[in-house]
Amino acid sequence: MSLFDQQSNDIEAVVGESDSRSGTVEIRSSRSKKRSIVWDHFDEIGGQKVVCKHCDSTLTKAKNSGTSHLKRHLTASCKNIAVEDREKIIATTADDLFDAATFKFDPKLTRGLLTLLFVDGELPFSATESRFWEPAMRSLRPEYKSVGRQTMREDCLGVFRAGCDAILAEFEGLDSRVSFTSDIWTSSASLGYMCVTAHWIDKEFRFQKKIIALKQIPYPHTGRAIAHLIEKIWNDWKLDDKIFAITLDNASVNDNAVGHLKKKLGDKMLFGGSHMHIRCSAHILNLIVHNGMGIIETTLENIRELLRHIFSSGARLQVLNTILDELKLPRKRGLTLDCPTRWNSTFAMVKEALGLQEALLRYVETASMVGPTIEEWRDAEAMAKFLEPFLDATKSFSNVRRPSSHTYIKEIWDIRRLLLDEDHKDNAKLEGLALQMHEKFCKYWEDPNLILTIATFFDPRASIQIHLFEVLLSESIRG
Repeated sequence: MSLFDQQSNDIEAVVGESDSRSGTVEIRSSRSKKRSIVWDHFDEIGGQKVVCKHCDSTLTKAKNSGTSHLKRHLTASCKNIAVEDREKIIATTADDLFDAATFKFDPKLTRGLLTLLFVDGELPFSATESRFWEPAMRSLRPEYKSVGRQTMREDCLGVFRAGCDAILAEFEGLDSRVSFTSDIWTSSASLGYMCVTAHWIDKEFRFQKKIIALKQIPYPHTGRAIAHLIEKIWNDWKLDDKIFAITLDNASVNDNAVGHLKKKLGDKMLFGGSHMHIRCSAHILNLIVHNGMGIIETTLENIRELLRHIFSSGARLQVLNTILDELKLPRKRGLTLDCPTRWNSTFAMVKEALGLQEALLRYVETASMVGPTIEEWRDAEAMAKFLEPFLDATKSFSNVRRPSSHTYIKEIWDIRRLLLDEDHKDNAKLEGLALQMHEKFCKYWEDPNLILTIATFFDPRASIQIHLFEVLLSESIRG
């Protein structure tokens, strides 16, 4: 769905379909009157009426009137028109709505577009009460009458409710299953919130992803409390009989939550719910890498402290930039510091430090301070090279633009092969790191998820041969 298509639907939600533009005069010759693309989608039924070929809706066709209301029907109201036809019409609609030669002020359209502006820009509702708001709007159109903050709030909520209704209608007509991802986070006020995202394939076989809930979860966050809230969300969206799988992180409380859900909804799920729980692969990968990185924690801490020391002072950063100038390297406005709970941020920090290694060594010497040793820099370089494929796997698992379930088997197979590579024995630190990571790998991935395995089997683009899967499954990907 294009941006203008989405806007058209949202405007309808705020103000309803407006007929005020149906009298808009389009300056066309009699020869070109019927050349508008919209006439390919309507049949004349006599008098001043036309009927939509897609949904059988009847609309008025006044003599010498324009086609804006017909285009608006096809882009915003008609539910049966093919996607490619809708896109073709949208390509001509945006310009026609605001063509100076045919424009007619529509207060409802303006109000709807302003509502979308507030939603898209996350503007405060109080902006409508600024002493400059109404003069600015009336300078564009003197007839414009401003609305207050409460009205704007209700209009924005109208967009939200209409979006919910549209998704609910799609769910009701869906003949396939829906998968979910969910996580819990704690606000600065120590309140727990659960976010649930739905993922499904629509009738046009397009991947869809929508956040369907962001709700406060009562403390304590027990498995029963999590299961109760998820079940309520599913019931609110009438999805309790269309559940395919849910992806959660590896906290033990989530295992308990899934156990409660299986007891309540197991008979409505595929395989009785025995494979509905998909453990977040990105989270598992994070645990695996963290387990191994403890081997070189001293090295990482020394690099972290050096960068933090430089970054905490503008004068120190200037000294580093002077050294970079001498080495003919780009200056730095700041340095990357990691979040210790996210291994990929630590990886990014080490990669940047390695790129500045010569300058950092000079800085340590100039400042007469203790920094990472040459051996520690070598360990960091070896670790960065070793972890590069893990970063690629994390990006694949974390992809939000397209499905990634079919890449699961390939990614974990490549990780397993890397961890068991005999070349690591040439470096004691790498060998220890790989052993630690493999221990965690076997804990979480010794039994491949059946649903994700099936997704790989059915991917027509998969280049891995069937016997490879048989080997993987028979070995249960053990060392």
